[in-house]
Amino acid sequence: MKLNLIITLAKLSLNVAAGGATIATILGFAGGLSWFFELMDHPRPQYCLILISAIVVGGIYRQSWSFFWSIPLILNLALILPLFLPPAEKVSNLQDPPLRIIHINLDRHNLDTTLAINYLEKQDADLIFLQEVTSRWLTHLESNLSRYRIVTSLPQENSLGVAMLLPIQPSKKIEVIATQIIHLPSYSDRPLIETTWRWGDRNVVILSLSLIRPRNSHTSAFQQIELNAVADWSLNQEKHDAIVIGDFNSTPWSSRFRNFLHKSNLRNSQRGFGLQPTWLAGLPSFLTIPIDHCLHSRSIVTLNRGTGDNIGSDHLPVFVELRRRI
Repeated sequence: MKLNLIITLAKLSLNVAAGGATIATILGFAGGLSWFFELMDHPRPQYCLILISAIVVGGIYRQSWSFFWSIPLILNLALILPLFLPPAEKVSNLQDPPLRIIHINLDRHNLDTTLAINYLEKQDADLIFLQEVTSRWLTHLESNLSRYRIVTSLPQENSLGVAMLLPIQPSKKIEVIATQIIHLPSYSDRPLIETTWRWGDRNVVILSLSLIRPRNSHTSAFQQIELNAVADWSLNQEKHDAIVIGDFNSTPWSSRFRNFLHKSNLRNSQRGFGLQPTWLAGLPSFLTIPIDHCLHSRSIVTLNRGTGDNIGSDHLPVFVELRRRI
């Protein structure tokens, strides 16, 4: 009798959770009406897990009505599954050399620098961008890195500090032409690193960014302004290949991010490589979401992409290996 009661309560709780996931699924499409609804656009993999569990348990106990949960499940999967599908274009006629880039959010609250420095020392990258760089972090990096050197930095005690690292022995086929700190939009207090490289026989312009976190209606609106400014920046690079990498504080299936991709004419390097969640790094992977991204011009192909080790930050590192088409 007691066991039956526990099972009944468990089924009820699961169906209540599935109902909540269904409501959140629908409200997530209404992000244009409220910043809070826009937040509901992000945990779609978690909605899927809840809905699948409800369908399976309902099937076991022959609750035919539980298959209603397949409707919101399909809506969520329609947005997520394209990340597992490779681009339609065939990867051919690629031009050497490859360009390997790593993006790392250090987390200014992370006081243990050992994990991050050990991770950096094991990497074979042409370019490394760091976010949330404080003066303390910068001092430890300068003192302990042996394979990379800091070429551009703007440490800050809030979450806005940035830095760019290059290998001590860089590739001879890739050359840095210019690097500067910019702001998008121009009145933003968030520094972005823009660097131009000679890559093969053409130039590529790379932008490292960290967009504001949408915590309320004001910050959510400003994130949209930032995305519009970055999209305009991308379109202004029409004479060069462009790469944008960093913490977008947005998932790839969200309406806001998909609209940005369309407007900027950039491709998501994550396409064909699956979810690769990056935040919150301290949680089990099934509770995390991907908010750190690398986007690039259509003339560029992603050969490899992944997330790095947990370095004590709330974000996992992201690394990409890119090549250009001839």
